Amino acid sequence: MSNKDNTYFGYDEIKILKAKNRVTWAVITGLTIITLIAILLPPYWMLNSSLSPFSLLRAAPPQWFPFQYTFEYYQSVLFSSQYPRYYLNSIILSLGSLVLITSLATLAGYGLTRFEFRQKRNFARMILFGYMFPPILLSIPMFIIFREIGIINSYVGAIVGLSATRLPLCIWIMWQFFQTVPVSYEESAQMAGASRFRSFYEIALPIAKPGIIAVAILAVQGGWNAYTVPKIILTQKQYWPLTIGIQDFVKQNTILWPEVMAGVTLGMIPVILFLYVLHGNWETISV
Repeated sequence: MSNKDNTYFGYDEIKILKAKNRVTWAVITGLTIITLIAILLPPYWMLNSSLSPFSLLRAAPPQWFPFQYTFEYYQSVLFSSQYPRYYLNSIILSLGSLVLITSLATLAGYGLTRFEFRQKRNFARMILFGYMFPPILLSIPMFIIFREIGIINSYVGAIVGLSATRLPLCIWIMWQFFQTVPVSYEESAQMAGASRFRSFYEIALPIAKPGIIAVAILAVQGGWNAYTVPKIILTQKQYWPLTIGIQDFVKQNTILWPEVMAGVTLGMIPVILFLYVLHGNWETISV
């Protein structure tokens, strides 16, 4: 009798556990769906607004799935404004920040890891402390210094300014990643006749590649979305990036929302492509 009771009790317990698992997975699935909707709804509405005729934009209630589309706003943005120039400026600033930040952060992080000197950890903490200052606080001193050395209203000045705001965090990240690279690997290569630079290039860099990818993402994201530093350093319109140039569609008495949405939609394309390429590299590392 007791065996039957134990058997039935175990069966009931399994049923309860399965029911709890189903409820847990239902809650997780529901939260995931809600999160995806919250993330994807703004880009969808932005794309929808850039393609819908103006009459549908003011429709009440709003039409989430309109059956009329137009590309006139994209034509206006690309061929009747300075948007292509701003687009090119953003690409230049992002690529310049990518090259400068990635190279300097990699070298500085490696140096902090492999070379010993007094107060090294405190020095690394002070570098990270520099990241705590907001860009608006650093932009005015940058403007004064850059004006004295003659790089105001230039790509060089904007790239240096953007890199200065992101570099402390990127150095910290690379310092942490290079600490995971065993020193014995490089020492073995150097005993076989490799120079320090060759051991750094062929051994340390491949192992620290995930950190380099993380730094590259931060560099491009900072360069593409930057507003404060370019706004202060680049006073001439011909050097403005997208974040500043998009205000051309804000007129005195109205805002050209379809053009704004079209411009922002086009501005997402390089970042998506860049992340797609890095995702492919990340999968290669994982494999």
